[in-house]
Parts: sequence; structure tokens; C-alpha cells
Amino acid sequence: MILIVPFPDGNGRTGRLLVNLELMKAGFPLIDVKFRDRIAYYNAFDEYHVKHNLSAMENLFAGYINARLDMYLDMLP
Repeated sequence: MILIVPFPDGNGRTGRLLVNLELMKAGFPLIDVKFRDRIAYYNAFDEYHVKHNLSAMENLFAGYINARLDMYLDMLP
């Protein structure tokens, strides 16, 4: 998605939407990539593009998923 840039605007939002679609299909909760984490997000893309290494993206998304699951657990009585 990042390499293709099919739209004049909204490519990043579309990419994040597709990430959430795949997470939902796999039974995971939705994530919200925080603006404050944008540098880590971009670096994770670069790590994959240059080195074909997904670990930075996996770690970033795992952190978001764990935070979301913790939020859900905190809601339980």
C-alpha cells in the first residue's frame, strides 16, 4: 500500500484500515496507530522495505494489541 500510492490523499489511512481488517479476520482487536508513534511506524515500514524484516512492525502492532486487550480487561468488573 505504501509503495503503490493509488490515491491523491488518504493512502496511509487506507493502509491502516486494511491492517485492521486483517487483524479482525485473524480474531484480534482493532488498533489505533497513535500520531505520537508515527516515527516508529514509518521506521517499521522502512525496516521491512529495506531489510525485509517484519519484526519492528510486529512489535509495534503487538504493543497496540496488548494495550487494547488490557483496556478491555480493565473494563471487567
